[in-house]
Amino acid sequence: MHFVISVFVSICILALVILFTEVFPIWFKVVLALSGSATTGYAIALLIQKIAKETKWYTSPKLMPMFGVASACVLVIVIICTILLKKRRDKKAAAA
Repeated sequence: MHFVISVFVSICILALVILFTEVFPIWFKVVLALSGSATTGYAIALLIQKIAKETKWYTSPKLMPMFGVASACVLVIVIICTILLKKRRDKKAAAA
């Protein structure tokens, strides 16, 4: 149930960022990106732990180190996507 709630919160944060991208100041977008990546990382950590418990392939990993690693990975992906989208937008603006 925690996994479903975490995914729902992540989707809500993403929808807020998409819908109100022109209204929010930059610092608030940064806060939303950090909270969204942390929530997504927590959901991924919960999913990995659940799969590990159900399949019994290996002992269940500790949740907090996985949460930190997953959150950092999601944050890096968000930063890379933001940089790529900004370059694409700048390239379109220069061509027009």
